Amino acid sequence: MRIIRYCIIIILGTYLFTACSQSRSNGQQQSPKKNGHVQIEGSINHPSDKGYVVLEKIGENNIDIVDTLMVSSDSTFRYSLDNNAPGFYRLNLYDKQYVNLILDDEDVNIVADGNRPDGFVEVSGSTDTDHFYEVNELMREFQQKVNELNADFMKARADEDEEAMQDVESRYAKIEADNTEKLKAKINEMGNSIAAFYAVNFLDAEKEFAYLNELAEKFKDNLPDSRYTEQFVDQVEELRRLSIGMEAPDIALPNPQGDTVKLSSLQGKYVMIDFWAAWCKPCRMENPNVVRLYNKYKDKGFEIYGVSLDRTKEAWVEAIKKDQLSWVHVSDLKYFDSEAASLYNINAIPATILLDREGNIIAKNLRGKALEDKLAELFDEA
Repeated sequence: MRIIRYCIIIILGTYLFTACSQSRSNGQQQSPKKNGHVQIEGSINHPSDKGYVVLEKIGENNIDIVDTLMVSSDSTFRYSLDNNAPGFYRLNLYDKQYVNLILDDEDVNIVADGNRPDGFVEVSGSTDTDHFYEVNELMREFQQKVNELNADFMKARADEDEEAMQDVESRYAKIEADNTEKLKAKINEMGNSIAAFYAVNFLDAEKEFAYLNELAEKFKDNLPDSRYTEQFVDQVEELRRLSIGMEAPDIALPNPQGDTVKLSSLQGKYVMIDFWAAWCKPCRMENPNVVRLYNKYKDKGFEIYGVSLDRTKEAWVEAIKKDQLSWVHVSDLKYFDSEAASLYNINAIPATILLDREGNIIAKNLRGKALEDKLAELFDEA
């Protein structure tokens, strides 16, 4: 499992599962709890004599085959799964359609087309699976709104309408905040369901650290032996290491001249660690704003420590020159395998971390007007 955040006005990324928006539980009466066995049954509207129906278990980084299900002449199937702990599964129908499931100790019934990825699916009987598809529906609605904002933002950018772009960002912030509250309410409704570990993928981990920390404590108490709890707790502890108020881990990488420059050598100034790359269009679009603010505050104690995730020195140096980036630059030219990216859990750029004069983290991922307002606050020009 991974905890990730959204970048403003971009298409949403991929997550633990591929969301299938048409796959919904019908909310029927749930099966009684049992011990150690889950009955999986259902029917296929368009069975095939080519390929197989396979039950697969989804791990953190792998998908394992559990068993092949026999489909009878009337296109139905039935399978008894020995299951001692809740887990994430999917039903693979002939490699054409996939039905995501969370199985614990409730029987489940599935009706599916079986002949195309977006085919009809109806799942009933599993409370945890209900939760899974409810989260998917929330995210489908959110994605639709984001797509609309994307179109508005692209038009505003083409028109070079800064005011309109800021308006889109404000609207995004509002719908994101609304979606976050809906997700948290849904997670709270889930109780001890491991579906919560899927839902947290869609929360901004930086902004919602306090909530995630509370959730980790709850699962440590109520589901202590689950490997999902263990993974989630580890994730939260990693977030804690990089949370607001913590000392920023040191970075020591070479600059374009080949000399190693430590992040800690800049203590005494407010420092913004800027993870970027020559190939990153949003990074390059933001650079003029960062240059303007750097020139405004560099003589007052503001420095930037730019960490490039480029692969080649040529592209890196050319971008520095073209964008007139006159601050400190370092890189090991290892793309997202960069030591610094790993140290700071960077999986998307642009990404920024703002440090106080003592090297402690005081803000993250400030861009545009948000960065301008924060610097004005720090340098008493609000």
